[in-house]
Amino acid sequence: MSLLFDNYIFDLDGTLINSSNEVLLCLKNAFKKSNYDIDETGLTSNLIGPPIKQIIQAIVPELKDEVKLSEIISNFRYFYDNEEDDISDIYPDVYQTLEHLKSFGKKLFIATFKPQKSTMRILRQFNMDYFEDVYTIDKFDRHITKEEMIKDIINKYNLDAKKTVMIGDAKTDMIAAKSAEITAVGALWGYGDDKQPLIDNADITIKGMKELWD
Repeated sequence: MSLLFDNYIFDLDGTLINSSNEVLLCLKNAFKKSNYDIDETGLTSNLIGPPIKQIIQAIVPELKDEVKLSEIISNFRYFYDNEEDDISDIYPDVYQTLEHLKSFGKKLFIATFKPQKSTMRILRQFNMDYFEDVYTIDKFDRHITKEEMIKDIINKYNLDAKKTVMIGDAKTDMIAAKSAEITAVGALWGYGDDKQPLIDNADITIKGMKELWD
């Protein structure tokens, strides 16, 4: 891409970090603490990406008890928010790419469906202090969509939409970017084996982080 853009909005899970092992571990612990038996063979990385309520509903679609569902979510949040030894991984060339973009004066942002507490914990733990701002699902008084995150970033920082990209590993990231009228860059690593929906909705696809500037 040769540094064609000035502003880079990154998804977090599946784009900068692979948190699947940590999320799945905390999910197991949450179900156990709630005394709710599950088939643990269904806990795979393909689940990761959507908000935690959607992930739990995908694991146990038969669970209709909102009180029990809220309990499991609360238990997950406790384990995940207070983790002191996160077993997530950083994808290859992430640090090098972020440092390179910053050295050229590019503005970097995060737009993630993670809550603020766990997001900031992860960024601190992995020494990722490259970002102008971090938008989480609970940044405001209500849950916000990726499209709303992108539009608010553009308005708040007076960015040129034509010089702004969203980099993510999910079809929903690409749709949000296009709805906000910025360039949608699909990260072909990340979660899930079927990348065709991502490819179909992206303006550009990349196989590795270094393609953002190499």
